[in-house]
Amino acid sequence: MMKNLRLTLSTMTLALFACSAFAQSLFLVQQPGNLAGTYDFTDSFSADGWGADLSANYVTAEAAWAYDDGTYVGDLGAAGDSACCGPAVNASELVGKIAFIYRGACNFSLKAYQAQAAGAVGCVIVNNEPGNLINMLAGDSATAITIPTVFVSDATGATLRDEIEAGNVEVFIGNPNGVFTNNIGAYNPNIGMASSASLPVQFAQTNTAFNVPVGAWVFNFGSADAVNVILTTAIDRDGTEVYNETSSAGATILPGDSLFISLPDYSENGYTAGFYTMTYTLVSDAADDLPIDNELTATFWINEEGIYSKSRVDPVDGPQGVSGLRPANSTEYEWCIAMSSENAEEMQIVGMTFNTLTNDFPLTGEAVQLAVYEWNDPFDGTATPTFDDLNELTDNEFYDYADDLQGEFVTLTFSEPIELVNDQKYLACATIFTDDMFLGVDGGIDYNVTYDSYPDQIFFPLNDIDGGQWFSGGFGTENVPALIVNLALANGIAEEIEELEVTPYPNPTVDMINIPLGVSISGDITIEIYDVTGALVLSENICQKSNNLKMDVTGLASGLHTFRLTFEDRSSTSFQVMIAR
Repeated sequence: MMKNLRLTLSTMTLALFACSAFAQSLFLVQQPGNLAGTYDFTDSFSADGWGADLSANYVTAEAAWAYDDGTYVGDLGAAGDSACCGPAVNASELVGKIAFIYRGACNFSLKAYQAQAAGAVGCVIVNNEPGNLINMLAGDSATAITIPTVFVSDATGATLRDEIEAGNVEVFIGNPNGVFTNNIGAYNPNIGMASSASLPVQFAQTNTAFNVPVGAWVFNFGSADAVNVILTTAIDRDGTEVYNETSSAGATILPGDSLFISLPDYSENGYTAGFYTMTYTLVSDAADDLPIDNELTATFWINEEGIYSKSRVDPVDGPQGVSGLRPANSTEYEWCIAMSSENAEEMQIVGMTFNTLTNDFPLTGEAVQLAVYEWNDPFDGTATPTFDDLNELTDNEFYDYADDLQGEFVTLTFSEPIELVNDQKYLACATIFTDDMFLGVDGGIDYNVTYDSYPDQIFFPLNDIDGGQWFSGGFGTENVPALIVNLALANGIAEEIEELEVTPYPNPTVDMINIPLGVSISGDITIEIYDVTGALVLSENICQKSNNLKMDVTGLASGLHTFRLTFEDRSSTSFQVMIAR
């Protein structure tokens, strides 16, 4: 399953970088207290223009399960769950309530219609299987729907199920603006964060190479003045606090108004590798009636693994972002992320990682082209950029799917590493050639505020190949292509080894050879051995985890042999060994 949002190309402009407005819609459980909080959802109006517009409406009511006569009961999550494709048989229990219905057996709008006809004031459709949330496309009943209609995960349904049956769940759906008396808040698009979600430590050696803008747009969603509003931001690296700042003077924000509160940039002259968590906290004189939006977090990873990305990569869980996007009206499209660093020459690009999804066909046999360009068109963020001066540095790099790896991240190692130049602008891109094939995106991060500081880096241009037009804004700062650039040190492992003049011993040897590498190697090494005629007599891959390699050579004939070692970054070294028996 995927979030297969189809935005029209006309929306893919830099206008999407404008500051987020008050129209923040919520799916909020208010009671019981142990389950209270917001949950992820998609809504029918944002997806396909049917049902109530949540940005301008809200509903709050008790939740109740809706059931039909059982005709459509099937594999819907648990015995007795109803798809409600027919009239609700418990209509008296749904009047004035928010109806919960399982997905399956019929389209979304028919389910919402049955809930609305029974007197429900809202409809929540629960996924009947694990997977990412999709958008609810209009069906035959869509034009009749006026109630808010949202889609939530199977996990959310399971969490709430028993309490809903007990009549203990109260739900808020919609825009909270003006609904509560005291309600300040901010959301993901409203906070400053790092210009990259992941970057190698070599790109963060100085405060001119990397620093983090800190600040937030704070909104007064309540009906009363927000007095003495204070913003505090703390940053920790793997649990150690490295930054803590609080705004000096409390501000007053009128109902329906907003204020940007700026704090000093997080800046160090040399950053330590680690996983950084930024925590924003908002307080005012009055107790907040809806405190769920008073604390927000953002993360970034300064790493030694050579990972550069705008989408999130967790050091433990790996890359994030398995929903998908594509232009609505083109089959072939190319989507890119921007990259540059004043220390770029220390690294080289060795490959890229990405994921794709499809609607209803396997990925097996499909191909994705990956490319890296020097981007030489001028761009300072003040005018729409052009893409007339692109110099491709890759040469027909294709990832060919041998299996149906829907939503799984895959990696292509380039045939040759790409050397980088300091302060040069680059675009790292993936090209999709097949209709209804989606490039993975990370919709859980939004660079809206950070774009103002780094317009040339918060940059995800999309090339509509069919239409022959670039859209510099892509799908906006909130839809980040999950493209990961894999880098290695420009002076590869083999160069480090050669500088240490590797001397295998004993040489000559009879049965064993020790190869002191001089540096600690953790990764795969390909070993190829050639005899005196140049014939390949042995080839094997080993997983090395130390600074010394030991090999059994009893299977080799007597004579002079050339050993060639190739490392994961594609650097290599060679030496000769005499087998004497």
